[in-house]
Amino acid sequence: MTKKGKKVNPLWGGRFDSGINELAQSFSASIDIDKRLFEADIKGSIAYAEVLKDAKLINPSELSKIKKGLAKILKEIQEDKFHWDPALEDVHMNIESRLVKVAGAAAKKIHTGRSRNDQVATDLRLFLRDKIADLLNLLTLLQKSIVRKAEENSETIMPGFTHLQIAQPVTFGHHLMAWYEMLSRDYYSRLQDANERMSVLPLGSAALSGTRFDINRELLKRKLGFKEISKNSMDAVSDRDFVLELASVLSIIGIHLSRICEEIVIWSSSQFNYVELSDEVCTGSSIMPQKKNPDMAELIRGGSSKTIANLTGLLALMKNLPLTYNRDLQDDKEYIFSSIDFSEDSLALLTVVVNGMEPNKAKMKQDCFQGQITATDLADYLVEKNMPFRQAHEVVGKIVALAESKDLQIFELDFSELRKFSKLIQEDVKDYLDPQKTILSRKQTGGTAPSQVKKEIKKAKLTLERRK
Repeated sequence: MTKKGKKVNPLWGGRFDSGINELAQSFSASIDIDKRLFEADIKGSIAYAEVLKDAKLINPSELSKIKKGLAKILKEIQEDKFHWDPALEDVHMNIESRLVKVAGAAAKKIHTGRSRNDQVATDLRLFLRDKIADLLNLLTLLQKSIVRKAEENSETIMPGFTHLQIAQPVTFGHHLMAWYEMLSRDYYSRLQDANERMSVLPLGSAALSGTRFDINRELLKRKLGFKEISKNSMDAVSDRDFVLELASVLSIIGIHLSRICEEIVIWSSSQFNYVELSDEVCTGSSIMPQKKNPDMAELIRGGSSKTIANLTGLLALMKNLPLTYNRDLQDDKEYIFSSIDFSEDSLALLTVVVNGMEPNKAKMKQDCFQGQITATDLADYLVEKNMPFRQAHEVVGKIVALAESKDLQIFELDFSELRKFSKLIQEDVKDYLDPQKTILSRKQTGGTAPSQVKKEIKKAKLTLERRK
């Protein structure tokens, strides 16, 4: 089993006379990355051993030894007492090799009818489904923080922006609930949906053609909590659509978190001064004593680029692979694990940021009396007086031009000046020029009126409660 001092891997030693080149061994080892799959690997192996017993491929005594051995290995890994051997390449071979030592000859039967190809495809699905559950929980916690902050500010008036220019008055609560909606799509339309499609069992496909042994895949499916069984063994061992899809979902979540953090960075700047962030999510400057920098929001914003890069890497990895399994596929885990780690950390951290974020209500209100913020309401006023909207738009545009030539806001113009542009303008126009009153009229579903915002908050709270 050895030649020139190089030990042949015992799991395939019958075919080889010499061990692998040291550089090749180091280059091909994935244990530093895929050892995170240990719980999924052991869970899958226990279920598979039970099915092997039902198929009379191992006896009850052998099953007992295998299960006790796997339990012992699980405890060793959890207590950081397990020796990971790079020469054994990956998590599967490390665990199986150790199992042979602790369970004896019985352990040598556990790979009957199973390949590392269908094993890793199963392990990865199990692992990612658990991670999706964690991500869903973190999304819920963040949404709860957002809804609490929105409820506290359902009547807090602030400017709404387009092109980062003051556009129309909204409430701070309404703006925060926009964040909630973004994350709700991530929760339901993306993560949960991806999780459903991921619930397909590859185990039993063996290397690529299935197995001659009477492996009860329906029983395996139930034991491992899958909803379906793969229908083509060649596709099952080489499919990584579920990894691509999750990477895509995480990149969209990353983009959402980045957009939220961009607004937090802008709002906390001295120019805006809309929010004050807690000290625990900010840092100072090594040279400027006055600085309080929104570093955590910036790091989430910047770090989201990793989720995009990881998705691109996975797409590039998969695009030229023929059926079935190719060793290239061992690199999928580094990409998806990186995106998961960032997503978990950033969701948890953004929850801390939102919890400690306090609005500067006075500054928000002050800015609602700038930027001709009620110009659209004035146009709507003229429409209600039976003027066609395009004509009303033109009339108000001329009013805005006059106000700006005088360095005034339109609500600061004399009533007589407004009347020069249209005789339809009456004294009741004042309510249409006051941003604090105009938001009250936006009470349709999805609007910014405090009454409507409170309805949406109530619905959101019920939704979040049902997730328990």
